[in-house]
Amino acid sequence: MSAQTSIPYRNFKNILSQNLDPDLRRYLFKVYSCMALTCAAAATGSIVHLTHLWTAGFLSVFLEITSVVTMILIPQRKTNRRLRLALLLLVGALSGHTMGLMIEQVMVVNPAFVITALLGTMISFSWLSLSAILARRGSHLVLGGVLSSITCALITVSIGNLFYQSWIVHKLSLYLALAVMCGFVLFDTQLIIEEYRLGIDDYVIHALRLFFNIIDIFRLLMEIFVTKSETRNRRRNASQNDD
Repeated sequence: MSAQTSIPYRNFKNILSQNLDPDLRRYLFKVYSCMALTCAAAATGSIVHLTHLWTAGFLSVFLEITSVVTMILIPQRKTNRRLRLALLLLVGALSGHTMGLMIEQVMVVNPAFVITALLGTMISFSWLSLSAILARRGSHLVLGGVLSSITCALITVSIGNLFYQSWIVHKLSLYLALAVMCGFVLFDTQLIIEEYRLGIDDYVIHALRLFFNIIDIFRLLMEIFVTKSETRNRRRNASQNDD
């Protein structure tokens, strides 16, 4: 049994070695470590809001945008690595702090939605990111143009739906947006690998890119769960009124 179970592991290790050289593996370890620290900072920021130590609002959004712009404008140098990493963690904490507003609203509907969305985000991101790493080189980079076009279309539809208030359009837009964000995980993962091969080794910006993917998937999953719950409540109320 031990020999049989070791075969898939050896195959996985061989595929990983073929796709990623040792330097690239070390670099991806840096990227995902920074991303994990940023997620931990986001969780801390959400707890700060939920415990009402500092309620999220316009100030936290403004500070988040300012931190992102500052981090992008600061050039990558050995002398400012700690500063840029500190800014990355600050962005994570402020993003989580702002997300705390939505988490609080979702918990009113059903606290289990938050846990389910968190688990779904972790599983889907891990699977998609690993799939992109093990896939043929550059095979997902063609998604960039398609995903950008769909994103622009979704933004246009969402703005238009502010006037029409169509429940079906809103629901379909959520599912399509989730599919787009999953596609961006595949695209961004391979783009990070290709950028590193071209000499761009800014692991802070790369970690930020993946972090925003995670935040978007988590937010969309919570919205979908709440939308499903509201749909069930509407049907239940409609059936009760008919009776």
